[in-house]
Amino acid sequence: MLITRASEYAILSLIVLAKAKDPLDSETLSKELFISKSFLAKILQALAKNTILISYKGVNGGFSLAKTPSEINMLQVMSCVEGKVPA
Repeated sequence: MLITRASEYAILSLIVLAKAKDPLDSETLSKELFISKSFLAKILQALAKNTILISYKGVNGGFSLAKTPSEINMLQVMSCVEGKVPA
């Protein structure tokens, strides 16, 4: 199975968010991971829409994990980001 750039960035983002104590915004994540902010924002929105992340709005907004790291698997993440279940 081929892992796309979007899936790789989603996984990297989840690792950083799992280590964070507070929600992180897309700008902070994009700088830390050296990823385009607009591309990462789409990935994070897809993960939030599929209940892997929680999205917080406002000045102190950002993203945090909606589940414990052990409850998230790669197939779920890739399916959310790619819009389909990989074969």
